[in-house]
Amino acid sequence: MRIAILDYEYAVPSSVAGPADILASIMRTSPLLTGSPVSVQFDIDFITEKDNQLWRKTKGTAVPVKLRKQEVYDLVIVPAMESDKIQLVLQRERRLIDWLRQQHLQRAELASICVGAFLLGATGLLNGKVATTHWLFVDRFRAMYPEVEVQDDKIIVDQGSIYTCGGAFSFTTFMMYLVEKFCGHEAAIIASKILMINLHQQPQDAFSIFRLQHDHTDSMISKAQQFIEKNYAEAISIEALAVQYNMSIRHFIRRFEQATGNTPLAYLQRVRIEAAKKMLESSQEGVEQIAFRCGYEDMSFFRKIFKRYVAMTPKAYKEKYGRNGLRLVTTSVVS
Repeated sequence: MRIAILDYEYAVPSSVAGPADILASIMRTSPLLTGSPVSVQFDIDFITEKDNQLWRKTKGTAVPVKLRKQEVYDLVIVPAMESDKIQLVLQRERRLIDWLRQQHLQRAELASICVGAFLLGATGLLNGKVATTHWLFVDRFRAMYPEVEVQDDKIIVDQGSIYTCGGAFSFTTFMMYLVEKFCGHEAAIIASKILMINLHQQPQDAFSIFRLQHDHTDSMISKAQQFIEKNYAEAISIEALAVQYNMSIRHFIRRFEQATGNTPLAYLQRVRIEAAKKMLESSQEGVEQIAFRCGYEDMSFFRKIFKRYVAMTPKAYKEKYGRNGLRLVTTSVVS
């Protein structure tokens, strides 16, 4: 199976070398466990552009050679880029963008990692399709590519011949997914055990941080947001907020949603859940005490809302990200 990995300027190095190292390691180590070579052999090339010419360098070699127009790959991987260079990369890499289109027309499958989705989006091949990228850059991606349906809660989105994944270092799980797709479930299980990489992980929601949405010009709504952020632990009535800012309830909700992208109630819940996440990470208090401190008196409702926004229960979140959870991970690594 011929695999190309784009190696453009400002690509994240681990996102370029990492997938290649994982695939090469699978070919080296799987036979040690199974006694036979993997069913699919990977021929890996790195593709770069220099002097208006595309070059390929086979993994394990030092000298690049010119890439012939007739060369077609089975899979092309678009690695993540430095997040502050997105626009610059899109301007500089027009040749690679055209090449991606040509490869796909010739039946190559395409896979982007993290904000590499911006480069893939520039081909137009994601239009009318579903994709994902890092949760921190979802709004920017939607603004640049409105014809793409973004599922920001997903780590991996599979559209048949085009794949996208979330955070830059989620490429390890992503590669396990692709191994399973191309080599079968048994090969993926063996690879995940040898390389100690999880086959499946929770959605991006578990990693995301709610950003207070003050990037608008509605000063009255900003004041309402600040009130919610300061008093989230109290019983807050949306009707009372509307009266406080001299609006009808319907006008207040509509204006709030236009400014922030959330209804006032959804904003209140997200502020509370973000506060709860921080307490679960740093406090020794129990889940019930933390729920109460964040304005929740009904534990079942708190668990339901928390899971909706974080994709795991408060208890599971505390076990994974709380101080005791981190101490357990450290202990297991040391021992």
